[in-house]
Amino acid sequence: MDINALWKPEYSVGNEKIDGQHKYLFELWIMLNSIKDQSSNRRSLEQALLSLLDYVVIHFADEEKILAGHPDIASHKQLHAEFLRQSKSFMLKFQNNSLDIHEVIDFLRNWLIDHIVKTDIRYFKEMT
Repeated sequence: MDINALWKPEYSVGNEKIDGQHKYLFELWIMLNSIKDQSSNRRSLEQALLSLLDYVVIHFADEEKILAGHPDIASHKQLHAEFLRQSKSFMLKFQNNSLDIHEVIDFLRNWLIDHIVKTDIRYFKEMT
């Protein structure tokens, strides 16, 4: 599966930088999805999870900077913080060999689509 099979034009927030970052988050999801059943490749899975965590921190900071003037930015930051808490929980489970990677795959895909469509798009439209 490639990004064009997952990304839809209606996911665009209208900001080239953020749209590019959202696409990259989908690419990370695709990578995780493609290696999810390779139990013999634990190191690749760990690197994919760490890459996701690292990139999400960068993306959230960029997005929050652009949306800083939005009257409801505190609520948006809270959603980001909740995502980071959940992601860190996944990493702890991974380190304890108790992570169901399918749970991560489902969570990430659902969160990305839901957050972009229901939250990010609205915030970006309200800023213009």
